[in-house]
Amino acid sequence: MNRPLFKSLALITSILILSACGKGPDQAPLPRLVKVVVLGQASDAVTEVGVIKDPGVLRFDASGKVMEVLAKSGDSVLPGQSLARIIPNSVSSESSVMISYRAAKAELQSAEADFKRYADLKNKNFISASEFDRRVAAIESARAKYEQSIENIGFVTLRALEGGKVSQMNIAVGQVVSNQDVVGKISTDKTSKKIENNNNGNATSKSSFKIPTTAIHSDGVSVFKLTLDQGSQSTGKISAVKLVLGKIDDQSAELVSGLVAGDIVIATGWHALSEGQQVRIAITEKAQ
Repeated sequence: MNRPLFKSLALITSILILSACGKGPDQAPLPRLVKVVVLGQASDAVTEVGVIKDPGVLRFDASGKVMEVLAKSGDSVLPGQSLARIIPNSVSSESSVMISYRAAKAELQSAEADFKRYADLKNKNFISASEFDRRVAAIESARAKYEQSIENIGFVTLRALEGGKVSQMNIAVGQVVSNQDVVGKISTDKTSKKIENNNNGNATSKSSFKIPTTAIHSDGVSVFKLTLDQGSQSTGKISAVKLVLGKIDDQSAELVSGLVAGDIVIATGWHALSEGQQVRIAITEKAQ
């Protein structure tokens, strides 16, 4: 063999071997990428003056056809909990966006069932961390498709403004309702919303930031807050924080207390995360 060529091959082989040894088989994976929203980043606080509508009377903010009823009479509900959804009159039930929605919903339900099963197996050490990560990635993808399909349709969601018990729910899937119809009632935990008064008796304004409803956990009051590591602008640990929320619609909820301007909140995909997990910021969504 040509001597210079032999020396070159030997040198390349040595470099490859040393590189492989440097990596090591148990090198820790990078933290999961997440989408976040920073409170107060895009706009000033929202000011609302006056009395909030009666939280015990349930009305949709638009007219349309009922697609989902998520609560029934006698159910206990939390602030912000979804009670029902309608599709606006402008969208056909056989349109391409509706077909995509139904497919995305079925995919998400399947992914959620798989995730629960694999989470149990992971806790029992019956599957590897890499296999569990595959299932996490699958449910994240399914959730993203489902949320995008809802956004494409423009569903209107009826939410509980306060916690309490559903005393009436007078709608069914397929029913057509208007924004004037009282579709249900809740016996709330609080009898009324109190407005602070000045010394002269006039109502004062209440300011709060808005957070996307996709950030709110299924209990209707919790979010994951990201605390950045010292010296880092993108990596940190998440912790669950309970909030007090004000007015809620399909897109956002007004924050009364629990977070402050500058706090970083996981905007979506919280279902695949856990308390104390290390994450990295991939996308920063603008707050409303």
